[in-house]
Amino acid sequence: MKILIVEDERGLREALIKSLTDEGYMAEGAEDGEIGLDMIETGVYDLVLLDIMLPKMSGFEVLSKVRAKKTDVPIILLTARTQLDDKITGMDKGADDYLTKPFEMEELFARIRMVSRRAHKVSVDNTLSVGNLMLNVQTYELSCSDNIKTVRLGTKEFQLLEYMMHNAGIVLSREQITEKIWGFDSEAEYNNVDVYISFVRKKIKFVGANVTIMSVRNVGYALNGEKL
Repeated sequence: MKILIVEDERGLREALIKSLTDEGYMAEGAEDGEIGLDMIETGVYDLVLLDIMLPKMSGFEVLSKVRAKKTDVPIILLTARTQLDDKITGMDKGADDYLTKPFEMEELFARIRMVSRRAHKVSVDNTLSVGNLMLNVQTYELSCSDNIKTVRLGTKEFQLLEYMMHNAGIVLSREQITEKIWGFDSEAEYNNVDVYISFVRKKIKFVGANVTIMSVRNVGYALNGEKL
């Protein structure tokens, strides 16, 4: 999962990026509302942590603009404000959850899991399914509902398959995959995608799932099957 932190306080922003990265997420930051909005509109983030008190454009303004464009990325508001009116305003503008500073990281992780399950239809046991293919988003274990075989994915393998399972049946270009998994500023080449696709295919075959990753000539790849 790729998370964007829109927070003007540098120390907190960097601490959140580190904590989320240590927890196994991909995390990037934005220092003001305008940059945050531009990054959200790229469509590569699975969840946004959005501060309300931001320079250039408030979190409420960012939230309103994102929802006005029918973008349904999950957004958790982070703020020092505790007034009920602010919480109601955030929810009415389309926030998925609200967390008041200061907060414990374990509570943030729990809220991220909750919002992500709700948005991406992940089951209560943290499993994402396409056809008979099952991926535990906490343990990175890949399995098939028709047998007892399991295999653990490496970090990039997991990030790649999770992305494809969230977009089952949709053709994803090599460029989209590269930006999503390695980031805009990464020096990773498109053949990295082909290499990791090969790794993931072998593990899907190992567990005996009836789901396959199809190659689309000169474009990219698509995971067949429907998300459950």
